[in-house]
Amino acid sequence: MNALTSTFSSTSASSCAVPRIATRRPDVDWLRVFATYLLFVFHTSKVFDVRPFYSIKNVALSDSLDVLTGFIHQWHMPLFFVLAGWSAHGSLATRGAGAFVSERLRKLFVPLVFGMLVLCPPIRWVELVSGQFYTTAGRPLPADPHATFLAFLPRYYTLDNVTWSHLWFLAYLVTFSLLYLPILAALARGGARLELRRSAVIYLGILPLALVQITLRERWPGFQNLVDDWANFSYYSLFLLYGFALARFSSLERAAESEWRRAAVIGLAAFVAMLAARELGAPRFIDRGLSAVTGFSLVVALIGFASVRLRVSNRALGWLAPSAFPVYLLHQTAIVMIAFVVVPLDLGIGVKYGLVLIGSIGATVAAYELVVQRVPALWPLFGMKRRVAHRPHTTAGAARRLAS
Repeated sequence: MNALTSTFSSTSASSCAVPRIATRRPDVDWLRVFATYLLFVFHTSKVFDVRPFYSIKNVALSDSLDVLTGFIHQWHMPLFFVLAGWSAHGSLATRGAGAFVSERLRKLFVPLVFGMLVLCPPIRWVELVSGQFYTTAGRPLPADPHATFLAFLPRYYTLDNVTWSHLWFLAYLVTFSLLYLPILAALARGGARLELRRSAVIYLGILPLALVQITLRERWPGFQNLVDDWANFSYYSLFLLYGFALARFSSLERAAESEWRRAAVIGLAAFVAMLAARELGAPRFIDRGLSAVTGFSLVVALIGFASVRLRVSNRALGWLAPSAFPVYLLHQTAIVMIAFVVVPLDLGIGVKYGLVLIGSIGATVAAYELVVQRVPALWPLFGMKRRVAHRPHTTAGAARRLAS
């Protein structure tokens, strides 16, 4: 089944300007799978971490899980946007601008609307009952623990109550795809070349990211409503463009391959420095600047590591890769609904965490295997075009791009 969407679709393609070998990239698929399934760990941890914003919160909270979610947050969504930019290059280079727009709308916008109408109402109801409800304008509402789901449902379909919840990524990605289309199309068909004399030049990408974090993050801390969220809008735009450039210019990928170990050390050291800066009460611009160093460096490390070490496919990847986008759509509803049942239980955080994590993975995979895959009418709603046998990926060296 080769029916994944945007970030979750194959990223290799033929450039209009430079010959390329069309093939799937197992390393990119492994990264996509890793980022998607890590959502179970991240969002389950959000139920128990100290940071205030999530659909449902346990009474007892964990400082350790707060550090974990803080660490993952630095590079997780940036990685998604880099992979989305990489995928956009392959789609645009092979389809052209018109077909690219049509594909983005079909594979991103349709699942977004479906998710908002069908998958997100239970999440919104849990937010209302548990006191974690924020309107689309960011205004908190008091908890209504006696509200029933059926009574709430008509209220959900109003402008102030509807949500895209975790599907905000799709809303931003559709917007970016349309907004930056002229730039992306020019890059995809152009004959420009890029040579890096030293692989360390890749770290210059940190500078605009740090500028965004230092100048915009205080005013727009991260409420993902698209229209008044300029820090995230700018920050993730840059990562999308980085991903597109990474696919367009092979010299950037070679730099990531050379730098992945050093980038990992830099990223981890920057995160530790972030924690220290917070403990010492350092000015917030230091924390925000370090967040750009952490995010960019760890994304470079992951891209380079995967390119060097994960160029081999197997049967597990053959199942996991096509499952990524449907699992992304489904996972949050499963986590929130299971947490809604588990949180009131008189159990320790560790036991509750395990129940939510294991239960949500099981429920999501079961829904994908037993419902989504077996009902063809659902495939377009989950970004799936058609069901075909998953072919093995080609291995490392033969797929190396020729452009630079």
